[in-house]
Amino acid sequence: MSVPHRPKSTPLLLAILAEAMGYGAIFGLIADLQDTYGFDRVGLSLVAFIAFPAALFGQLVLAPLADKGHSRKLLWCGLVTAAVGMVLFYFGRGLGIFVFARALVGLGSGTFIPTARRIVIGNNPENPGSAVALAGAADIGGFLLGVPLAKGVKSWAEHAGWEHPVNAPFAVLCIILLLVGPYAALRTPRQPVTDHEKLAVRRVLRIPAARAGLMVGVGFSVAIGTLDAIAARFLKDLGANDKETVIVMLALSIPLVGFMPIAGKFVDRVGPLKAGFMGLIATVPLFVGYGFTRSLLVVGILGAVQAAANSVVYTAGQAAVANSTQRHGLVAAGQGTYEAVAAIGGGLCALGAPLIYFRDDARPMWTALAVLVLIAALTSRKLAVRAEGEDAPPRVERTRVSSE
Repeated sequence: MSVPHRPKSTPLLLAILAEAMGYGAIFGLIADLQDTYGFDRVGLSLVAFIAFPAALFGQLVLAPLADKGHSRKLLWCGLVTAAVGMVLFYFGRGLGIFVFARALVGLGSGTFIPTARRIVIGNNPENPGSAVALAGAADIGGFLLGVPLAKGVKSWAEHAGWEHPVNAPFAVLCIILLLVGPYAALRTPRQPVTDHEKLAVRRVLRIPAARAGLMVGVGFSVAIGTLDAIAARFLKDLGANDKETVIVMLALSIPLVGFMPIAGKFVDRVGPLKAGFMGLIATVPLFVGYGFTRSLLVVGILGAVQAAANSVVYTAGQAAVANSTQRHGLVAAGQGTYEAVAAIGGGLCALGAPLIYFRDDARPMWTALAVLVLIAALTSRKLAVRAEGEDAPPRVERTRVSSE
């Protein structure tokens, strides 16, 4: 019975991919924008950071309105907002407009992607895990495709003699989004209306296993936030050209997607919280290693191993939150809380990392990231141990929820 639902989700999955490509493009071009328009590391920090609170607003304030029957409006809102952000990136020539454009892209994605993910899950209710995996693959895959596409269009624009080649990729990405997004929104039927629990997030945070899963998510998000702000700048400072930057960034990204099936089986076998802890611990020495090398080859190898480990972390965190909240009837609230916590952790690191990054000595910044990941791992493990004996209480909670 799940097969007929899949075609309904295809346009939305493509739209998620198109939205995420914008994030990937900014990730790959942020250092080029800095060099071309001459803003300092504080400006770099602002451009990297602003997307996270904007996305957080979309995830916590706007996207939950989908439960009240406003899914199609939210899809259009997220689509138009992100497209306007891309247009501003294309026409922008200074820091202020880039900060505003990045906020719009973040708000658009923070509104569109969670709404689309909920619809994809609703289209295949018999297999929610598979639906979440499909949406996650579209999200990460779009981010992955955005980097080489943006670099490729930039190189083409340079050879074609464009006056501002670094801005050219955003026009292409806007066109792709406007070709795919409206079709997805128009094909989306009206969604059923459900009750919205204002205290759902608070109830999620009272579940020890959910808190442990959220800490795994924090360990993942602080790494992503730091890489979002610093990776392109770090590679340029190591002497990478555009082709080398794309290759290393693909090494940082491809294993994250490619190892997902293996990561899923590993998480199922050892348990999400234990797997998440092991994945986080594995990345700690890798982050330290970034600061002690000037070789692009070594960075690429470290990045590939780190991405493979993060595929376990990414899968484990979401699975832990989903498993622990399902018994309480709080799956949607749990996933929303996970995204919000990840946005906060990633945003703070995106804001702070450029401020402690130095071209001649990147060791303090990478070491600080390693320490944060280690703290998240140890905290998640402590909460997991505390949650081990909580199997019985959820039955009482489930009865109470169903009676509301």
